[in-house]
Amino acid sequence: MQAAIPVWVPALFIGLMALGYRLSKPRRVKPAALTLLAVAMLGLSLWGEVSAFGPQPLALLLWALGYGVAAWVGAQRLTQRGLQLQGQKVHMPGSWTPLFLLLGIFACKFALGFAAGTHSPLLQDLAFIGLMSAALGALSGGFGARAVAVERCARTGQAAAEIQAG
Repeated sequence: MQAAIPVWVPALFIGLMALGYRLSKPRRVKPAALTLLAVAMLGLSLWGEVSAFGPQPLALLLWALGYGVAAWVGAQRLTQRGLQLQGQKVHMPGSWTPLFLLLGIFACKFALGFAAGTHSPLLQDLAFIGLMSAALGALSGGFGARAVAVERCARTGQAAAEIQAG
């Protein structure tokens, strides 16, 4: 059995490392841009889930559960982590979390690609399907959590500014 890793895979890994490093620095973001990124990650994650396992109800349920829990818990924790409304943007402190989320998704997709490329019986194993589905959902939910926290900060910050101005 011989399997080859496509040339673009290490390039993608390096790109994700660079992006994760950039996201580790404090920055100001538009809430709509972060929401768009979260929606894109949700769509890509769901597409990856269905392309890996097909429309299996258990896999989709575990993916959705992982996404929902991570988005809800993560948003609760991020809301108190130094987000500040500055004009139309929200200041986000630097964090290594996006790098870990990106690399976690990369690792899951790599494992799925390897399993598919080697015709591994793991792709039929319910425990593997459940673990990968929940992991992909939770990792993608981390991006949803960031978007929810930033939107919440923008809304409450705008409301507070209107109260002070009124």
